[in-house]
Amino acid sequence: MMLISIIIALVIERLGARSEHWQIDYYMGKYLTWSKHQLREKGAFSSDPGVMIWLVLPTALIAMVYHFSDFIIFQLILNVLILLVCFGCGRYRRLYKGYLNALTRGDSEAVTLYALQMGQERTESERNGETFGQTLVWINFQHYCAVMFWFVVLGAPGAVLYATVRYLVTTLTERQEDDLPEQVALLRSTLREQTQRFSRLLFWLDWLPARVASFGYLIIGNFTKGTGCWLKYLLDFDTPNRRVVSDIALAAEQIEQQFFGCTYEATCMMRLVKRNILFFLVLTALLTLFGGLS
Repeated sequence: MMLISIIIALVIERLGARSEHWQIDYYMGKYLTWSKHQLREKGAFSSDPGVMIWLVLPTALIAMVYHFSDFIIFQLILNVLILLVCFGCGRYRRLYKGYLNALTRGDSEAVTLYALQMGQERTESERNGETFGQTLVWINFQHYCAVMFWFVVLGAPGAVLYATVRYLVTTLTERQEDDLPEQVALLRSTLREQTQRFSRLLFWLDWLPARVASFGYLIIGNFTKGTGCWLKYLLDFDTPNRRVVSDIALAAEQIEQQFFGCTYEATCMMRLVKRNILFFLVLTALLTLFGGLS
C-alpha cells in the first residue's frame, strides 16, 4: 500500500495540487496560532521538554488515527493526503518558473533575486557556494526523497514528523527579515531560541536519507565519477547534508562549468532528481516484493 500511496500522491501533485491547502505551511500556521499562548512564558509548552512535546504532537495524533483504524481504503486515502501536504512545494515551483523566465529574457537582477528566494545563499564562485542546479537538488531532496524515505520507514507519522521539522527550520533560518508574514513573525517570536535544537534534529533526520538519495544519483548518473565523492561522505557526521547531496549530484551529472547558472544546468539537474524519484519508487517496489513492506 505504501508504494501505491506514493505513486498516487506524486501523480496528483504533478497534476496541480499546489494551493495553500496542500502545503505543510498552511497547517503548521494554524497549529502555531492555536498553540501560541502555550508556547510563551509560563505556558504548557514553554519549557524545553514542552516544546519537543509540541513538536511531536501532530505526529502522535496521526499515529493514533492509524492505530485505531484498520480500514485499508481509509488508510490509503489518508496516506495520499498526508503525502501531498508533506510534498507541497508550490512556492518553489512558482519561483522556479520565474527564474527560468528571467533567464530567458536576460534579466540578471531578477535571476539573482529568484535564486536567493529559493535558498541559494552563495553562488558557485564564492567560498562554500553552490550552483543553482545544486540548490534545486536540495529542494527536491527535502520535499520528495526525504519525505518518501521516512514515509517508507515510519509510515505517515514519519512523513509528518519530517515535514514539520523541515518547515520549522526553513522558516526560522530563512534570510528574510523585513515585512515578515504574520505566521513567520509569530513563529520567530515564539520559537527562535529553539532554532539550533530544531536544526540539529533536522540534520539527523536528513543524514541517512541523504546517503540513500545520493547513492541513487550514482545509479542513474555517472557512477564512476560520483562514487569517490559518495564514499568520502558515507560516514561523515560533520559535513552538512546539503553539501553531501549537492556535491554528489553534481559529480554524478558532470555538468561543465561553462553551463553553471544557465537553463541547461537547471534542466539537467531537474532530470536527475526526477530519475532519482523513480529510483526510490523501484527500491520501494523491491522491498514490497521481498516482504519488507506492506
